[in-house]
Amino acid sequence: MSHTAVMSTKSANVVIEVVAGTDAATIERAVELGNTAKKTLGLFPREAYFEYAAKHCLLGAMRDGELVGYALFRLPRNEVTLVHLCVDKPFREKGVAQLLVDEVSRRHRARLGVRAKCRDSYADIQRVWRGLGFKHLGRARGRGEDKAPMTVWWLDHEHANLFTPVDEPTELAVAIDVNILMDLHTRKDHPQAERSQVLLAPDVADRIEMVVPHGLERDLDRHSAESRSRLADVAARYRRPSGPPKRAEELHEVLLDAVRTAEPDRALTPQDKGDLWHLAETAGAGIQVFLTWDERLRSQMAPLLPRLVAFPELMALRVIDPHHLVVHLDELAHSVAYQPRTLAGSSFSTELANAQSEAVLLTFLDRRGGETKQELKSRLNALARAPRSHSIVRASDGTTVGCYASIVDDHVLKAPLLRVPDHPDADTMARYLLWTLRLEARSHGAHVVRIEDPYLSPAIERAASHESYQRVNDTWHSWVVEAAGTGAQVSSAVSAAQAQVGLGPAALLPPRLAPESAAQYERTWWPAKITDSDLPHFAVAIQPRWSAELLGEPQTLTHRPTTLALGREHVYYRGNHPSVLKAPGRVLWYLTQDATTGGGRFIGTSLLDAIDIGAPLELHEQFAHYGVFTLADIDGAAGQRGSAQALRVSYTELFPRHIRWSEYLDLIQSMDGPKRIQGPVRMPTATFAAIYDMANTTKR
Repeated sequence: MSHTAVMSTKSANVVIEVVAGTDAATIERAVELGNTAKKTLGLFPREAYFEYAAKHCLLGAMRDGELVGYALFRLPRNEVTLVHLCVDKPFREKGVAQLLVDEVSRRHRARLGVRAKCRDSYADIQRVWRGLGFKHLGRARGRGEDKAPMTVWWLDHEHANLFTPVDEPTELAVAIDVNILMDLHTRKDHPQAERSQVLLAPDVADRIEMVVPHGLERDLDRHSAESRSRLADVAARYRRPSGPPKRAEELHEVLLDAVRTAEPDRALTPQDKGDLWHLAETAGAGIQVFLTWDERLRSQMAPLLPRLVAFPELMALRVIDPHHLVVHLDELAHSVAYQPRTLAGSSFSTELANAQSEAVLLTFLDRRGGETKQELKSRLNALARAPRSHSIVRASDGTTVGCYASIVDDHVLKAPLLRVPDHPDADTMARYLLWTLRLEARSHGAHVVRIEDPYLSPAIERAASHESYQRVNDTWHSWVVEAAGTGAQVSSAVSAAQAQVGLGPAALLPPRLAPESAAQYERTWWPAKITDSDLPHFAVAIQPRWSAELLGEPQTLTHRPTTLALGREHVYYRGNHPSVLKAPGRVLWYLTQDATTGGGRFIGTSLLDAIDIGAPLELHEQFAHYGVFTLADIDGAAGQRGSAQALRVSYTELFPRHIRWSEYLDLIQSMDGPKRIQGPVRMPTATFAAIYDMANTTKR
């Protein structure tokens, strides 16, 4: 059980708590409890309980460790939508429902209020909702077969607002094929029917209108008379949108020609022609989503639609399964998030997987490792139910060079998908994606990265070892420890992180840890900073023209070379003058003042792994791919001495907030620190820690 609230609500030995997404036993108890109230709560897929728990949207009423009631809720727009409010019979009328409602309201007080919808036919329902503090808001119709009249109830949080919408608008009309119609109505008890239950989950049902295309009758001809009659009765309950018949015929001919051109050696079956009629009727009626489980229709025929540029209705049509409808709805609501974006200033780009990405993701099938297509499809279907969980990485020519998924579950970031195929930049890409997972974990407050993809390529395996991931019980883990303190404090934070995945405590680090050991612990436990070790700290000035390409700050419009943009090690050159620098150590990067980029400021930090000294040509031949200095630049830095230093750095961490020089001067009014930063200067550990804390305050 996860206690994420600052306080718990108690009454009659009942405690209201957040049910963690990992607490399978309590979630299953909620499923069991919900199933006893199906007549009033309606059909609700088992998987949806787990999804709500993973989003911290399942509250449990616990008595002596046993679940006696629960509240399921969503957070659309700026309100709370109460999906289920369920209390076990022996505990009804004892204030448990009120405790659940009060806790939902308390946790989300900043939102306008709490909305609930309930059938009018339930006995004494008005007394129940009014007793919980709700007021009648409006009327609605149920989305079930009987379209039962419902009342919308509202618990206002008394924020100033112009109006509150009476009902959530239907956002998208989606056409369903005969198999989905059967799953939802005529064969509900068949195990196969569970696949379509996602359409009844409130997250989906409240945002769509299911319709039946006129082409359905062609499918009914293949069924028995009794089945035809039942399906026709069911279909009659749905809206039957239609367009001009001639346009549907025209679109059907276009689709036939497209399929025959793509598959000249394959004769079209009656099933194929019927499927194409479905698409033609749907597109002709202005419906832009067609839902089906038909593999051939989705994977072979649907990819032809975007090529039919002369027929906008067909180009706009999306042919997907119900699982991927969840992703499509999210894409419509958050279209900007699904736009491709440049990866770390490189020539590569990354994009969130959308409802049409399955074919691309299937190209990452690991045949060499023995993975079956069905295994990968099952993994992708599970990810489709968690929108914005998985991404695709492309090279500048559009080819796919990697993909990964990340799902945060109770302070653990799980990666159920992590693939990098063989290509020249595979090792660099693998290391960068592993680093990206740590960055994402940090941004979400997760303390552990757990790689759960059972089919890791050799490049990923090599990179995981190099990136200080640790293999525990055949699973790779990385610790993301947001702690800057003594060795004992960091050890305590690491122990708490390891406990998240059932591991024992970490080693207790002693004071005055040797620099080599401290640096390695900081790599393994990044972004931890051990402030009582002997690891020295230095401030190093860097000009914007070098920093932009080497570190990616300030950002520029031109692409950075792959090794610099995605690489984990960099080299910065300076003249071979005596300095305080020692390796291993920590560098605090100071971006010097410039007319175009503004005043001086601290922009980030790196581990200083080594200092190599040599002639310019020797250094350039060794490190040309890791730095931005040309041979002439290194010559210039070497000067009359004829030798230069190559500072080899790694684990570069750019600050979310830059610390201006004026802020630093205010800081050293009460702390030690250099008054000027020209050549490298030693920075007291305490002062570095203060700068680091200031730079990361926006993350907390």
